[in-house]
Amino acid sequence: MESYLMFEPTQGARTPDHYAEHKPCSALKAHISCYWSSRTDGTGRRSEPAVTVVPDGCTDLIFEWEAEGGGDVSIRYCGAFELPFSPGPKREGASETFAVRFFPGGAYPFIGVPLGEFKNALFRGTDVWGKAVAELGEQLRLAAGTPERIILVETALLRLLAAADNGRAEAPPALHEVMVRIFAARGTVSVQQLARSGNISARQLQRLFDGRIGLGPKTFCGIVRFQNILRDAERNPKLSWQEIAGAYGYCDQAHFIRDFKRFYGELPSSLMTS
Repeated sequence: MESYLMFEPTQGARTPDHYAEHKPCSALKAHISCYWSSRTDGTGRRSEPAVTVVPDGCTDLIFEWEAEGGGDVSIRYCGAFELPFSPGPKREGASETFAVRFFPGGAYPFIGVPLGEFKNALFRGTDVWGKAVAELGEQLRLAAGTPERIILVETALLRLLAAADNGRAEAPPALHEVMVRIFAARGTVSVQQLARSGNISARQLQRLFDGRIGLGPKTFCGIVRFQNILRDAERNPKLSWQEIAGAYGYCDQAHFIRDFKRFYGELPSSLMTS
């Protein structure tokens, strides 16, 4: 089974206004979790808090512009974050966003730069993807709608993927084995177990993750476990937090609550009022 079929990242209740996700074509589904689009109507007060994003191991290429069509397109590349973060202040006026959400490690074949260099930070899109991304951003702003934007983005990504050499486009076998193990275990696996499954040392595993995933293996496992917990809470609202914690190997509630708050920024009980 391909590893990308085993992981469904979610933001839970923390999604932007008028948010929608769109699946990629078959040629890109091993690299891209989804395309997502959102818009704000501009009626919110400037004092309102910005959207908080929870860690999911993914990275995003984000295009944003004024809904009225004026001004420049803001392009940002969001690296993998270890903690909840805000991608920026909330705009006063109406705006539209279209973005590519790459699976963990999915962006590497397109940029060929160790993803650890982008950890816990936002970058200008042109600094990471080159000047061509600015032209793409303008095309997205002028497009008739989401279907046309998907075609534009996929055309650009497929061109980049075709230009990448095999060593960059294909994940090392050891990494593939390790990712399958992590997703199958829903994050409840140790670094030592992962190193054995990939037949590499813990140090080699760390280097592999720093380069290809952008996070250390221990942190990444914690995020995958949290993501699965969040998904279970979404799909099975009748489950108690005690039941969920037990299913993921937590021996006590205090440890579970501490981990949840680390990645979500709030206590588990806050989901009930989201």
